[in-house]
Order: sequence, then C-alpha cells, then structure tokens
Amino acid sequence: MKKTIFILLFTVVTLTATQAQKSNYVHISGDAGFVVNTERDKKFGLGGTIGWLTYDNLISQNPYNYISLSVKGFNNPYGEGKFLGSMFNDKDDAFNYIMFLAGYRFTQQGLTEGLFVEPRMGVVIGASGYTGFAFSPMAGYAYRNFDFSLFCDMGFGNKVSAIRNKNFFTPGISIGYNIGF
Repeated sequence: MKKTIFILLFTVVTLTATQAQKSNYVHISGDAGFVVNTERDKKFGLGGTIGWLTYDNLISQNPYNYISLSVKGFNNPYGEGKFLGSMFNDKDDAFNYIMFLAGYRFTQQGLTEGLFVEPRMGVVIGASGYTGFAFSPMAGYAYRNFDFSLFCDMGFGNKVSAIRNKNFFTPGISIGYNIGF
C-alpha cells in the first residue's frame, strides 16, 4: 500500500513539474513599422508574425534560450492602396513582403517574463518578384506570455522592389503572445 501511494504521489509531482516547464511555444504577433528608405508617398505599414519556439537542448542547453522558426508578413500600401485591399489585388499600390526566418532567442527568465533578444535571418519574398536575404533582429520584454518588442526588418535583394530600391529597412514595434504546449 505504501509503495502504491509513493508511486502515485511521485507520478502526480512529475506530471505537475512537466506541465510547468513547457518547452514548445507558438508565437503570434501584430507588427507596425515604417519603411524608411521608400521612394513612395507612404512609409507606414502593418503586418504580423507566426512562429514556433522550442527550448534549445542542442546548442547551449540553457533552459532560458529558444530556437525559433517564423513566417512574417508585412504590407506597406502607397498611392491609393489600403491596408487590407492592397494585399489581395493586382494593382501596383503596395509593397508586400513575406519573410521566412530562423532565429535564436536569448532570454533572462524564459518566454513568460523578462528581457529578450532574438536575432533572426532567412529569405524575403516580395511583390513584383522581389527576393533577397532577410535579417530581422528583435529585442523586447515579456510579461505573462505577452511580448512587447522593437524590430528592424531588412531585406537585401538584387532586383529593385516596389519601393524603388534593392534593399529595404523597416524599424517598428511588435506586440505578441506566446502559447505554450
């Protein structure tokens, strides 16, 4: 009987500890920024990011660092373009891009609380066949699974994009949420 109670108690404590230490998260955020080097009439744009963060047990084996994979979309309308309408039409009225990014998040106390820095890099695909190398560092503060951060999207391509430049720089702010599982 004592052995059964001990095994049951051990199982409950182990399951509780495992639930408290989530190692995988889905990150969802809304982003707002300015395309600073555009030759167009409007610089402000909106977008969003969806990503996956997992505890790093390969590189540093630090329980506070995470490997990230994410997809980021951003829309910078110009001329008569609207934020939603310019994404789904064939008119030349917006600079839209999608970034596929891999990164590494350094945190103070994990994803739920504290400061973090996340350098990310990958590829960018934009309107009018624009492609290039993407770099998008991010730094901020997490509070109760919410992220409040600053980012700077940078794209370096060989072709002139819809903003009439080969490269683009978009600094901005992001508010996100991390869902653990």
